[in-house]
Order: sequence, then structure tokens, then C-alpha cells
Amino acid sequence: MTTKEALIGFYQYNQLNLITDFESHCVRVYIGCILAPVPNINARKKYLKFHDLHHIMTEYGIDRVGESEISAWELGSRSCRKPLISIMNLFALSTGFVLKPRKVIDAYYRGCRSKNLYYLSDQMTETQIDALNINEVKKEHLEIYDKIKFKFLRQIEFAFYITASMIIHVSMLFIGKTLLIAEKLKNKLKLAN
Repeated sequence: MTTKEALIGFYQYNQLNLITDFESHCVRVYIGCILAPVPNINARKKYLKFHDLHHIMTEYGIDRVGESEISAWELGSRSCRKPLISIMNLFALSTGFVLKPRKVIDAYYRGCRSKNLYYLSDQMTETQIDALNINEVKKEHLEIYDKIKFKFLRQIEFAFYITASMIIHVSMLFIGKTLLIAEKLKNKLKLAN
């Protein structure tokens, strides 16, 4: 099965409409426990295919915990080489860590022993990527290292990611609560006039 066929099956199974997703100006993603609109920038569109292939390879779901697991896996597999990807991963990391910390930690360590696919965007055309055999891709990227090099440093790195993700999470909660209070005040002022 090619990666293109695997992606089509993934989108159908999860009832995802990629055309609508690509055409919209904003997409709604979980940032912590808030489903927030974020700009649908071109870089997101460019890397979405690889993110979804990672879901297929690792078999992590697309629910809140699954998105946290894939974020942890991608961070572990050095998505930091693409800083924008790392920032997007930090948005989703905290919720799963709060709900199922062991699963998210395990996903990070699994990522430390794996290689992500983001580098392919710089080395291959879309047609070449679409034609890759998904089983070969798994074999060449998923858990290819027996042990984690510099594990203590990788643990410190993960602690940094969790801390940054929690700060984003709390900030979004604060901003969301502030906007709700402002909306209530606005409605009260309208009723008073």
C-alpha cells in the first residue's frame, strides 16, 4: 500500500474532509482543553501530510490523548529541526499529559528511538512521497534505534517541552476566561442602554 492510499484510508476512516481543511482560513485545534481557532498557514498545509502519516505509522488516534501522543512522538523524533512543527506540537502536548501522562511519556521515548518524516519535504517531490510503500516507511523510521542516546538530556528536554506546553495551556485558559468576562460585560452594557 502506498502512503497516498494509506492517507486516503486514514481520512475516510476518521471522516476528515481535507479539501475543506485546506481551503479554510482557520482550523480549530485543541490548545490544552480549549478548542481554539488558529490560522491555517501554508506551513501547516505543507506538513500536515507527514503529521498524518505519523498517526498511521504509530497508530496513535486523533482524539485529545492521541494528538498529545503524536506531538510527544514528533518532539522525541526531533521535530525541533522544524521549529514551527515544534510549536504546533506544544499546543497539543499538555492535555494528553494531564489526562494520560504515562501514554504521552511512552510516546516521547518511542519518538526518541524513531525518525520522523518531515525531512522528506526537502528531499522528495509530492509524487515521490505519495508512491512510497507505507510498510517500508514504517520499517525505516519507526523504532529504528535500540536505545535512547543521551537519555538524561532527553528527559530534561521533555521536561522543558511539558513546561512550555503547560504555560501555553494556562495562557490560553486565561485569555479565554478574560474574553468570556469581556463578552458578559459587553452584553450587560447593551442591556443597560
